[in-house]
Amino acid sequence: MGFKCKSCIGTWTVFVIVWLELVLAVDVNLLTDLGLDLLPDRTKINISLEEYTSVITTYLKLKDDTFEEVPELKVYRLDNLRQQNTSKHPLKMVFPISASTEQAESATLRIFLPPQDNDSTTIKVRLNQILGPRRRRILQDKELYLSKQSPKWCDIDVTKAYNSWLNGQKNLGLELVCLGCNNNLNPKLAAITALIYNVQKRSKRDLSIDKRTISNCGPRHQKGKKKKCCRHEMNVTFKDLPFIQLGSIVEPQWYEAGFCHGLCPPQYNFATNHSRIQGLLHQIKKNEARAESTKNTIPKTCCAPSKLGDLQIIMVNRNDPTKLDVHTWEKMRVLECACS
Repeated sequence: MGFKCKSCIGTWTVFVIVWLELVLAVDVNLLTDLGLDLLPDRTKINISLEEYTSVITTYLKLKDDTFEEVPELKVYRLDNLRQQNTSKHPLKMVFPISASTEQAESATLRIFLPPQDNDSTTIKVRLNQILGPRRRRILQDKELYLSKQSPKWCDIDVTKAYNSWLNGQKNLGLELVCLGCNNNLNPKLAAITALIYNVQKRSKRDLSIDKRTISNCGPRHQKGKKKKCCRHEMNVTFKDLPFIQLGSIVEPQWYEAGFCHGLCPPQYNFATNHSRIQGLLHQIKKNEARAESTKNTIPKTCCAPSKLGDLQIIMVNRNDPTKLDVHTWEKMRVLECACS
């Protein structure tokens, strides 16, 4: 019995090792194909506000709006910054953001921090949203990589705070705390950049998108009945995927990829003339097999993508970490489905 158990454990171990090797090989190939195999040194990334706004404007012009609304870029600057003793007290900033009918896909605090006199240039900070005299909400703990020689741009996500202000919460500002250090965090410049949607316009647009995504599905089916082949929604959030390399993507944070699913009954939504012939032969062979008690040798058509779209991605330039590049990843989004 013990021998059999050891044999089973050995077989299982070999299986796991082979499986991991296959998965890792697929991961490496995927990352290489997407241009994520070589990444810039994150300690040297220094993207200016001007570089970001310039590239993001180009990106938004290229962005496909087939199934997603194209957001608008808004920039809130603090040009006249009051000097504060940040070595003893948190840095406080209040941006001119008030309630509106908008909603942010993403919002980022961008601060231009001065050269550091301290020995430590790698510091950990905490960004809080100020809710009251003694009330704070932690937005993010983040490691910043500063410089002794020159000022450097750093960014921290503030989407939760930004959306709460749009929803009517009183804007008392942000608070940046240096954890366990006394570095100079007085920014030379500071801004919040946000990609926003008008909620009222978006709700109307969602209705038209729903009609378009089911346009090749035929009439709506009764509850309990299986649906025919059509496109379904599938949102992909990069941070949820098991690749740390995807953290180098500046925009978008997510995208609507879509997938195909459903039945392919006879003479329904064929992708090509070949699939039309295959569907016809499947029916003929199916009837012959039933009469002769044999197996059907021609498979039925399957629901699959019939039209794919590209995806624009913004990443830090691997050779110059002060620049951003817009890349096009081909065939990343399902636009239409058919029986093939």
